Amino acid sequence: MAPWLLYSLGALFFWGVWGFLAKTASQVMSSYTLLLLGLSGAFIVFPVYLALFARYLRFSWHNPMYYCAPLSGVASALAALFFYLAVSKGEASRVVTITAAYPVVTLILATIFLGEHVTIQKSAGVAITIVGILLLSQ
Repeated sequence: MAPWLLYSLGALFFWGVWGFLAKTASQVMSSYTLLLLGLSGAFIVFPVYLALFARYLRFSWHNPMYYCAPLSGVASALAALFFYLAVSKGEASRVVTITAAYPVVTLILATIFLGEHVTIQKSAGVAITIVGILLLSQ
């Protein structure tokens, strides 16, 4: 199995578990408590990651692309807030599926800012995803 596929399946599994655990926890706590306790889990794992990967850490203050990494963390934390708000109010099966359509946003941004090409297959995938969101939101 190709490494990228193995890692992708690992992410799929853990994001699936994340959605399930978030919905389970939302039954007994506010979305704001869920956000804070959920992020505390990331803080617990951070020292382990730091110990394992610190030797790879490089930062160039003069290269603006390096600022994209911490900004991606900010975007992730904001996404978690909106996800927890949504999952505390809606069905996990709908919320998780709709929020899992985030690659559509990535595709649009990558097309605009990175010059990636939109193919017929990508366009069809986006259209199907939008139809799926519309069906799930009813």
